[in-house]
Amino acid sequence: MLDGITPHLPGHATWRRVVTAVVLFLASMSASAQDAARAEALAEKMLDALGGRAAWAELRNTINGSQQNRAEEPTVVYAVITLDFERPRFRIETTAKDLHLIRVVDGDASWRLNLAGRIEDLPEDRYAGEMAWYAAHLYRTLHRVAARDAALSLSVGDDERLQVFAGEQRILWFSLDAKGEPYAFGTYDEDVGSLSGPWDVVREGIHHPRWVSSADGTWRAAVRTLEVNVPLHDSIFARPTGP
Repeated sequence: MLDGITPHLPGHATWRRVVTAVVLFLASMSASAQDAARAEALAEKMLDALGGRAAWAELRNTINGSQQNRAEEPTVVYAVITLDFERPRFRIETTAKDLHLIRVVDGDASWRLNLAGRIEDLPEDRYAGEMAWYAAHLYRTLHRVAARDAALSLSVGDDERLQVFAGEQRILWFSLDAKGEPYAFGTYDEDVGSLSGPWDVVREGIHHPRWVSSADGTWRAAVRTLEVNVPLHDSIFARPTGP
C-alpha cells in the first residue's frame, strides 16, 4: 500500500501475454538481423566477384558503347550511354542506318533529338520514366551498394534473390551464380527481368557484363567500348540551339 492506494498487479494471464509478446518481438528482431546479415554477406560475395567493394564504391560514371540487336526494325543499332553517378544526368545516343536519336536528362532539364530530326523537350511521362530508369540503374545501384548508401537496404527474397530497396520500394534484384556473379537481374516489380553474360569486361578494377539480354532474346546488347571515371563536361548534356 502506497499513500493509501493499493497497487493493481496484473494476473498470471496478463503476464503470460506480456512475456509472449516480448519473446515474439525478440524473435522477429533476431530473424530480421539474420536476414540483414545474410543479405550483407551475399552483397559482399557479389561485389568480390565483380572486382571488389572498393573499386565499385569509387565509381563516378560510365560511358558504355554497345551494339544492340532487336526483333523490330532497325534490327541492329549502336547505343552510347553516358551515365553520371554523382548527379541525375545522362545522355543516350542511338544510331543506325537512317536513324539518329538522342535523349538527355540533366536534373530538371531534359531534351531529345526525335525521329523527325528536331530538338524538343521530353514529354512529362517520358521524363518520369527516364528518372525511374536512372534511380534503379544496374551499375549505379551496384556503386551505391558498394558505397553503403544509407538510403538503401538489402534483403534476401524467398527465391534467394539479393534485393535492393530504397525505402519501402524494391528497386533492383539479382540472381547470383555459385561464385556470386549475377546472371539475371530486374527492376522494381518485374519478376522475369534480364539476363547477363559473363562479367569479364574489366576497367579500373570493375567487372562489367559482356552482354545483356531480355529474357526472351528479343533485345540483346553486347558491349563494344567502356570508359569509367572520365571528366564529364557540361557540353555533353547541353541542349543544341536551332530547330
